[in-house]
Amino acid sequence: MLMNKQGRNLLIWTGNSIRFLLGGASVVCVALLLRIVPADADDWPFFRGPDFNGVSTESGWLTQWSASGPKIAWRKNVGIGVSSFAVVDNRVITMGNRKDADIVWCFDAGTGRVIWQFTYPCKLDPRQFEGGPASTPTVDGSFVYTLAYDGQAHCLDIEDGRVVWRKHLVDDFGGRYSSWKYAGSPLVIGNLVILDTGADGNSTVALDKTSGRKVWGVDKDLAGYATPVPFEHAGRRGVLVFKARAMVAYDLATGRELWRIIWKVYHDCNASTPTVYGDKLFISTGYGGRSARGALFQLGQGQPRQIWLNQDLETKMNSAVVYEGHLYCISERSGGQLMCFDLRDGAEVWAERTFAPYGTLMIADGKLVILDEKGDLVIAEAAPGGYRELARAKILSGRCWVMPVLANGRIYAKTNKGDMVCLDVDAEP
Repeated sequence: MLMNKQGRNLLIWTGNSIRFLLGGASVVCVALLLRIVPADADDWPFFRGPDFNGVSTESGWLTQWSASGPKIAWRKNVGIGVSSFAVVDNRVITMGNRKDADIVWCFDAGTGRVIWQFTYPCKLDPRQFEGGPASTPTVDGSFVYTLAYDGQAHCLDIEDGRVVWRKHLVDDFGGRYSSWKYAGSPLVIGNLVILDTGADGNSTVALDKTSGRKVWGVDKDLAGYATPVPFEHAGRRGVLVFKARAMVAYDLATGRELWRIIWKVYHDCNASTPTVYGDKLFISTGYGGRSARGALFQLGQGQPRQIWLNQDLETKMNSAVVYEGHLYCISERSGGQLMCFDLRDGAEVWAERTFAPYGTLMIADGKLVILDEKGDLVIAEAAPGGYRELARAKILSGRCWVMPVLANGRIYAKTNKGDMVCLDVDAEP
């Protein structure tokens, strides 16, 4: 059984057991050789979505609305920060900071009711922007994984926010702060949680997801700010970590380095999350001059081969999205523009120059879901034929660097100061 939007029974796979949630009670039973599908095909359980690429399989949602804008289901203020959203069935989880304390929020997706919240001390530290947490919670089975900008990592029970385990990237692993400290979200693959610490000897660590015990730790690179992503190398599972000065690939089981691509930019600020598209790897970054660029690489048995490089593809804090052979992003070039590139050769296909440079986007059902830096929500065609806007509405006021999320008929968005809105775009009456 799986819980649907109406809140019926939920079956959760936790790696070696199944938990049935029947009302408020839980029953755990052992499962052998059983694979469980996610609770809902349109869930968004971690940063950049279920396929780690900013693309949702959701369809049939409202892409146009009346002059008054989309229907607002509820609003909240969750505290300062640029944490995006994890959405699993009827729960939406995000983070913010109030009065030098981080708060992990779990809301009822339909009503905005607070199901639980977890708070721990963490100084705001603006860090040249509003400050607060910069990573997004990760949901895996019955656990929620979070990372504070100062290195506090928590594993929480999704039912009630209870702490399962906690670690500190600096105190426990010798992590070293980069200029803006930590921003990448936890990555869960199999039984491991992957974190970029920047420590000498523990630059990347893999922890047992149920206990927090270190399974392996390797290298001495300074940390970057992007979220690690999984990939396959020679038939084996691996993980890509965008360090301060290189893209590094590791064998998932052992942590052995497979290869690296040197990637140096001003301020060591590799912040855009890479995208694996079949046997290709796309990397982009920002921070000006000749250092800013986007490039496509061919993955294979050994060192990746560069296919093309385009200096106009300049993402800074947002990440590009690959969809049906084309690449969409908001580039810093010319003061900010929404751009489409041909993935085959990196050639610019079209550019729409009405967007500020630090907006964010995702794609669902062939549509771009864009949150402009100034708070406009824009729906447009994700198509190489040119920019075609379907709908636009002012939904927030204030600076917005947070990636919007469409999940289960609702769009979630918020400002850097924590003003959050949930929009009902379910096409079903």
